[in-house]
Amino acid sequence: MENCRKIHKIFLTFFVIGFVVWFGGTLIRTTVALELFDTGRTIELKSKYTNSERMNTVYIFTVTAPTVIISYIIATVSAVLLTVLWRKELKQKGWLFMIFCLFIITIPIQFKFIYYDYMLANTVYFEKVNDFYHPVIQEYFVEQFKNVANNSLRGISLLSALTCLIYLIWRPLNNN
Repeated sequence: MENCRKIHKIFLTFFVIGFVVWFGGTLIRTTVALELFDTGRTIELKSKYTNSERMNTVYIFTVTAPTVIISYIIATVSAVLLTVLWRKELKQKGWLFMIFCLFIITIPIQFKFIYYDYMLANTVYFEKVNDFYHPVIQEYFVEQFKNVANNSLRGISLLSALTCLIYLIWRPLNNN
């Protein structure tokens, strides 16, 4: 039983570290990327930046992608394993069940953005593209932030993650 508890703590530690790095990294990356855009009724590129300044933002965005992707995958694998290990406790602790349900919501959304990051990084680093108006950069970077559906999905994912943190802190729905 003691080894079982240690395994739970190890997976929980991996989940928390992966979750925090992913959540913080995603917020930082979104903030960096949105610096290029005028946000209002519509999202348009700011005209004050040159091509090289815009590409520097794309480089920063793509260089942070592996850290965010790896941390999200670690958090996801840990969450799935914890769900299996804690399947009996999920019935008594509603807050724990809701955390895992909300985290599951983020999985398809984040895998879409992981694919975008992969395509963008492949273009920038392996194909050595340095033109901001290259079609791949426009498709996987600019459209990621200009597209209303993508922005909505990103918002849903981040709000789901934020709600996970709130449930973890206040722990409602406890069936004692």
